[in-house]
Parts: sequence; C-alpha cells; structure tokens
Amino acid sequence: MKRLLLLLSLTLLVAPLSFADSRAQEVLKQAREAIGGEEQLQKIQGLNINGQYRRTFGDRQMEGDREISILLPNKYLVEDAMNAGGHSISMTNTRGLNGDRAWSANSGGGGNMIIRMGAPGGQSLTPEQIEAAQRRMYGAEFSRYLLAMVLTAPPSLAVEYKYAGESDVEGVQADVIDVTGPDNFSARIFFDKQSHLPLLLSYRGPKPRIMTMTRQGGDAARSPEDIKKAREEAEKKLQAEGPAPREEVDFYIRLTDHKKVGGLMLPHKLTFLTENEVSEEFDIKKYQVNPQFKADRFEKQ
Repeated sequence: MKRLLLLLSLTLLVAPLSFADSRAQEVLKQAREAIGGEEQLQKIQGLNINGQYRRTFGDRQMEGDREISILLPNKYLVEDAMNAGGHSISMTNTRGLNGDRAWSANSGGGGNMIIRMGAPGGQSLTPEQIEAAQRRMYGAEFSRYLLAMVLTAPPSLAVEYKYAGESDVEGVQADVIDVTGPDNFSARIFFDKQSHLPLLLSYRGPKPRIMTMTRQGGDAARSPEDIKKAREEAEKKLQAEGPAPREEVDFYIRLTDHKKVGGLMLPHKLTFLTENEVSEEFDIKKYQVNPQFKADRFEKQ
C-alpha cells in the first residue's frame, strides 16, 4: 500500500452551549434518516462484515481478509487473517468480547509484530489486568464501528451526544457531534451537511508501541519453537527498555463509498489514519444484517 497523506481541516466553529443538545439531536435524526431511518435501524440485532484490509507498520506492510461479527447488545469478534510482506506463512489474529469477557488469540506461525501493554513502572500485567484492558480497548473499538456504520452505540454503553459545531472535511462542509460515555469513551463524528451521511469519526488515544521480530532463515523454515523463542526475546527486550511515554495522538476513520444494503446506506471503505498518515484501509465486500451465528461464535476457541 502506498504511504498516503490525508489532510483534514478540523477547525470547529463552536456552537453556543444552550443550543448544543437540541442541535445534536436534529443532526443525528437527519443522519439516521439518510442511512435508512429509525425503523430500519431499530431492527438491527447483529451484523457480519467481510472484506480485505491493507495495513502499514513503519516500513512493513500487511494485508489479508477481515471478518467482523456483531451480536447486540455486547458480543463482538474480529478475525484478521494476515500475510506479512508476502511470506508464505500466514497468521490469524482474533479479538473478541462476549459479555463481560474479553480475549485475543493467534493461530498460525507468521506473526512478526508484538504490541505490548505494561503496568506503571514497567511491571508485567496480571491476566486479570490484561483482560480488563482488552475489555476497555475492544469495547471502545466495538462502539466506534457501530457509531461509524449505523450511528448507534451498543446498548451496553450509555452515551451522550453534544453538538460541537461546524467543520470542513476535504472541502465538504460538516456538522460535528461529540459522543461521550463511561470509561472515558469519547469520539467525534462529522456529517456531510448536504447528504447528512457520516464522513469521519475521530478520537484520541495512545500511539501504539510496536516491535518487529527478526526473521532468521525465512518463515517457511521456522519451527513453532523458533517462533515462540523469537516472541519471548522481543518481549524481554521490551521489558528491559521499560514503559514508553504514553503519547496521545489523534486517530481518524474516514467513511466513504456508501452503498445500500437491505435498506441501509452503509460505508464500504474505511480509511484509518494516525494523525494525518494513513495506517490502514479496509475495503468491505459484504454486509449481512441480522445473520444467524453459531452458538459458540463468540467463545474463545
């Protein structure tokens, strides 16, 4: 994937506070009508989304298939089948929420990235702390996907909407709504003033800290034991370096290529940016509204 820059003019003309909430409800009503209407939206109990993604980690690129499964009120699963740099061994990364439980898993041998979470002072997190952190991260990710696609937060997340003002997104005039909720959840949604469709979702978060594992002899020749050892060595190096400063940066999800699916206008391309640099593109090939999931779909395999 080419390294691209998408420059967004996000300066807001702030609305008077006395006007904020009623204006937010008006903008949301127009937007929900534009994507299908309240009656259609209230029928949504689940979504299954399939497509391809292309991701950039520094000088490395990765692409593969992605499947997202959502079952309201609180079940969420993402499966990324990835192939790093054209190597023959692929890996599937899975992350999920099942009620109050959160989990992640990897299968296959092609993983070459580690994203580490550490406690204050560089100490390792306990399994309970890791699950709590995953629950917050995946819950926020789940909420952002739903807000971006169907303009509704999960029923388990009580959010407030406030009108933030007007802005410009790549030359398109936009109304802007701030969304806030528990656990410091915060997002900002930009709506086209003419079509009322969502254009962009933005939020703040810590910049990911990533370390790549050195390849030796090619992935195809590496045994599971070699891969495990390389991961452990990378973890030890991260541990020895201590915690990196938690630099907060702006993240954006650009929503384009809206098409009608079962009476709903849904985006078919999501472009993810860290600050103003594209980090990932997700091309959606298929939506299923209210699919029938297997009973164990959201269980850790």
